[in-house]
Amino acid sequence: MDELRLRNQSAQLYVRALSQAWRNGIQIHDPSLWLLRDPETEEKMLRDADIAHAVGFRRHLIAGREWTMQPKVEAHERAPMAVHVATETVKGIKHFSSARLNLARAFFSGARFAEIKGHPITSTLGDGKPRTWWMPRELIDMDKRRFRIRPERDAHNRPRAVWQIWDFATDTYVDQSTQGAIRTIRHVYQDDEATLGHGRALREALGWWWYAKTHVFQESLSAVERFAQGILTAKIDGIRDAATGLPNTQLIAEWTAVLEDLRARHVIVSDKSDEIDMVKMDAQGWQLLHTIREELRSTIFTLVLGANLTTAASEGGSYALAEIQENSTEALVQFDRETLEDTLSDDLLGCIWYMNHANMVELGIHDQRPRFSITQEKRQDPKERAEVANVLHGMGVDLSMQDLMEQTGFKAPEDGETIVAGATAPVGDPAGLGGLFRGN
Repeated sequence: MDELRLRNQSAQLYVRALSQAWRNGIQIHDPSLWLLRDPETEEKMLRDADIAHAVGFRRHLIAGREWTMQPKVEAHERAPMAVHVATETVKGIKHFSSARLNLARAFFSGARFAEIKGHPITSTLGDGKPRTWWMPRELIDMDKRRFRIRPERDAHNRPRAVWQIWDFATDTYVDQSTQGAIRTIRHVYQDDEATLGHGRALREALGWWWYAKTHVFQESLSAVERFAQGILTAKIDGIRDAATGLPNTQLIAEWTAVLEDLRARHVIVSDKSDEIDMVKMDAQGWQLLHTIREELRSTIFTLVLGANLTTAASEGGSYALAEIQENSTEALVQFDRETLEDTLSDDLLGCIWYMNHANMVELGIHDQRPRFSITQEKRQDPKERAEVANVLHGMGVDLSMQDLMEQTGFKAPEDGETIVAGATAPVGDPAGLGGLFRGN
């Protein structure tokens, strides 16, 4: 019970610091330890091969390749039209895949921003009637350092945050206009009170391991020469000054230069009275550095991907463990993917619905804004999927031919294309797949 009587300052430190941040009146700073130490930390971390690979891999999984629109209410009579309008407007965005990839980096940076560029056009979108539509055409990536949060008090003296953006013309931060805010995508990752609106970046946890890996790598590079070429030791007459009894620094420097030059030429020549020996380094030191580098590398992969075992194995215990870790990575990515879907549904589709409000009202879909959805594309085993399809079809379940062909890795033949005629389906195998995928 002694712990209950000890005074803990953590709560007081937090609330006082929070109040100070709001009383600042100028800017609520990003509470990032690593950006405080070095403003270019994030860029330096992404130059590390292991971090760049892991972060890039997770970003690609989050961004996805295919996307769809999900209706707000399935049974609503106007739901198909709302989905059609949303799909057609978003399809017109140039480099949309790259834009999603940039936004997907929020898990590492804490937040990512994009400006929605668009212009009005005349289109028969919806019911075929010509109307003036505001169409998004591009999502321009905006660095989070161009934004800041300014605290202020509202009419009731309650604190609120105002987003500001750096204005190049006036060389200062200005309050973001309503139109500017509507046309801005703000993807903030794990936003909680302690992060003050800047998001909680994985960079903060990753930084310590990157810092250690950088220093271990530097030591490894320094050790390469020592381990490869060994160390020369030389016993030279007259190395100690007779008058002072101290080492003759000038003579030592001259001998060092001579020995370095001779070793560079792979020849050692000396007086027979001098003793020059080559000391070979023990491999234990190099093995220690190698072990530390592998441990740091494994931890980095675990932090970013939720797994540290390669899936290159095809059998045995390693393969089974790799499958488990693959599912762990997929669960992690699925959460990030859903947060990106929320952001694009609210900010991108919200902007489209706002800018085209009159058209949406006229079409009767102003309250039926769909949800943006990124297709989950986990790699499937074609044989396993074919066997499942065969069982389902045998139970009387109708299957999509396009879905079946895609999951088994084949495509439907096109008109005029040379084909291999399918065999007649045996009795009891209405799908006609059993004989192909049972291995007999």
